[in-house]
Amino acid sequence: MAPPTDRKQILANFRHQIKQGKPIIGAGAGKAAHPQDALRPPRSLPKKSGIGLTAKSAETGGIDLLILYNSGRFRMAGRGSLAGLMPYGNANDVVVDMAREILPVVQKTPVLAGVCASDPFRDIGKFLGELKGLGFAGVQNFPTVGLVDGVFRQNLEETGMSYQLEVDMVRMAHEMDMLTTPYVFNPDEATKMAEAGADVVVAHMGLTTSGSIGAQTGKSLEDCVKEVQNIRDAAVNVNSEIIVLCHGGPIAKPEDAKFVLDRCPGVHGFFGASSMERLPVEEAITGITRTFKDISIQP
Repeated sequence: MAPPTDRKQILANFRHQIKQGKPIIGAGAGKAAHPQDALRPPRSLPKKSGIGLTAKSAETGGIDLLILYNSGRFRMAGRGSLAGLMPYGNANDVVVDMAREILPVVQKTPVLAGVCASDPFRDIGKFLGELKGLGFAGVQNFPTVGLVDGVFRQNLEETGMSYQLEVDMVRMAHEMDMLTTPYVFNPDEATKMAEAGADVVVAHMGLTTSGSIGAQTGKSLEDCVKEVQNIRDAAVNVNSEIIVLCHGGPIAKPEDAKFVLDRCPGVHGFFGASSMERLPVEEAITGITRTFKDISIQP
């Protein structure tokens, strides 16, 4: 059974859940590969470089959306998510490589591709068609220049590697009837993505600040409540039916998501990347190892 790709049906299912008071939960689907696989060019990877265990486990738990992007591979290699924004390999090639492993094991959950819209050596329109043909239900804008700030961000914008390319990519995907769930970082970007036809906007609060390789600097949950609400209000002002999820920063665990969702009317759920594929692995392996080490033996 192939994962669903009918955009209208997927959205109808989401809205039905929302009416029932159930959150929409999305997850990144990194793969449990050998750590060095993350640093090899995709075409040099062994045919069986890992397993789609993260995706299968999330689906068993009832996940609503699975998203594949290059940072998932780096996280499962023990590296921070921002490795996906560094020049360690072509992000779009990595996603296609991961698709061969994960799409065949997912049966009932729509799978989205993280697309680097500023890739200078790829026709993004043709690439979207390729992704659709592979069985992806839709796309998300990752790697995203939205995570970059300061002079470097200004220089990216000035030299044609802008967030607007990500907006344009979402518009193209929408016109191809693909599900679109872009990251947005402020109300202005939420407005642009909603105008481009985004079905879901994910209010990104920055790099996740938990675990062994999480960021140490970030917002507070109280900060996130205000920022997520402002992003939600801007998106809904364009499209009253748009779905809004929160993500990142200190929103790392279920209780964190509940804190934000309880205080943000009209926000419909949570998207977890590190929270869903890295932190549970860290905690489970650390915990079970300590449990084994606590066993007493007879000298």
